[in-house]
Amino acid sequence: MEQMVTVINRLSEIEAAAVNLEQQAADEKRRIAREYEQKTLDFDQEIEAETKEKLKVLSEKLKQEAQDELLKLRQGTDQALAAMEKEYTENHAKIAEKLFHEIIGE
Repeated sequence: MEQMVTVINRLSEIEAAAVNLEQQAADEKRRIAREYEQKTLDFDQEIEAETKEKLKVLSEKLKQEAQDELLKLRQGTDQALAAMEKEYTENHAKIAEKLFHEIIGE
């Protein structure tokens, strides 16, 4: 009978150890899950920050390119207007006479 009590006690100890191991495993699993979740959040925040920075840089670059292109267009327009004004100033009499002859059919 004493052996049976010893066996039952030993089985009880084994069961308690198994329950303890299961609890430790569950605790470790929850810890790892929290750690993974935090790493995921950190990664998402890092990617979001990098993306915002890249978009900011790209936006500034595109804005500068647009301003440069607009400046070139303005300069080209100014040059064309200046050339037209010079042509008119230098040759307005010839232009008027040519138009006059075209209108009257000569």
